Amino acid sequence: MKITLLRHIPKPVLLLCVLAFVVSCGEFTTKDDKVDTGKIKKIEVFLSDENLRCFYSTMTLDTQVSCSVIFDEWHGDGTIKVRGDTSRMYPKKSFTLKIDGKKYMLERGEENGGLYNRIAMRAYQLAGVTACDTESVGLFLNDEYLGCYNLITYYDEDEMGGELYKCYFVEYDHMENNHPIYSLSEKKFPDDDNFMNMSNLLAALTTFSDEKWRQFVLENVDLEKMASYLVVHDFLTVKDTSCSNYYLYYNGKYKLVPWDHEQCLLKDRSKYHLCDDNQLIRRLVAVPELKAAYNNKMQKLFKGGGDRMYSESASDRGRCHV
Repeated sequence: MKITLLRHIPKPVLLLCVLAFVVSCGEFTTKDDKVDTGKIKKIEVFLSDENLRCFYSTMTLDTQVSCSVIFDEWHGDGTIKVRGDTSRMYPKKSFTLKIDGKKYMLERGEENGGLYNRIAMRAYQLAGVTACDTESVGLFLNDEYLGCYNLITYYDEDEMGGELYKCYFVEYDHMENNHPIYSLSEKKFPDDDNFMNMSNLLAALTTFSDEKWRQFVLENVDLEKMASYLVVHDFLTVKDTSCSNYYLYYNGKYKLVPWDHEQCLLKDRSKYHLCDDNQLIRRLVAVPELKAAYNNKMQKLFKGGGDRMYSESASDRGRCHV
């Protein structure tokens, strides 16, 4: 499927089609032993009595327990744990599964959150940006139905290589005064304490002059991939990524890759500003070459994208309403 298809499918039509499919599956309410997940697949997780007791007694801890999994005519062994710093406190939990060395997320979602996240991830993929595969599943734990979940195939270190960080690009005045490497950031892979590449980016972001920053970006940032990420992000009006819900990826060049875009497709688009998500993005689009790549991508990938062009002026401080 080519990205040009996006230009011929109005966003509301695309959303309504996918929404109709998901709603038809439902958040099932029948008894556990009579649950029929309809069009979506079942994923069944089984724990021993001992592991089940450990699992439920350590909900607030980062503890993995062994399990067996049956999914789509496949079965194997792995581990499961409750995930999420805040979402784990909700009655409906989210989980992390590790099967055969691969990591999967079972996200509980908020109403249509899984649907929105799926639309976002697919849009990124069509735009040539690395993004997670997702699908809806009916989750069963020891034959007890837990609800409809969003199954996410996590970024794979063996396939991607390089380094993956979760970094919170809040407003930093100076690296030495406000150092976020260990206190606010995580290194997803590889499993080591080498934060040098992220540290280099943050140092450039917070200390370089405009011209020096421009040279750093031209030499170290993948302009095409970064522009593709930004235009999809802005076209879908993803609103909850000012500090988190995206990853920094480095493999010779810096890129951003999406994560957890359940809060997108804003109804009130007047409150959304293009390229004003965080300190990193604002400095990136101030680089003329990246700004040009952004505008070219917006015109190429989305019909009507011209009304969402990014411009920089004294009157609006570089902001453009969607």
